[in-house]
Amino acid sequence: QTLGITTIQQLATYKFFHLARAIDTLSTTEERPNGRLDGTLMNIDNGVDKAYEHLYLCDILEAPVSALEGISEEKGNVWNDLGCKTVKDLAHWKYARWADAIVTASKFEQGGG
Repeated sequence: QTLGITTIQQLATYKFFHLARAIDTLSTTEERPNGRLDGTLMNIDNGVDKAYEHLYLCDILEAPVSALEGISEEKGNVWNDLGCKTVKDLAHWKYARWADAIVTASKFEQGGG
């Protein structure tokens, strides 16, 4: 309850799970040494704490979950207790992935419209 997630729908649409997953996916396209250049039109600076804005995406993945802008240290500790120590852990957390899959599949249930 500290996380504000009480339903499968809320977990499936949890913005920090989606941000972590986006960082994970996009990190595979990042080229070193250039990485995240200052002034690029698309970046995730508003999604991470100031201290992490200059890092490569693959380095952000190894940062604690609390590196995501809006996750307090207290909520970070809750995620830690759930087994999500890093942004990458959250991106791959099986329960969030299952919730996302359930919600997506439910859109195709017979008679579900």
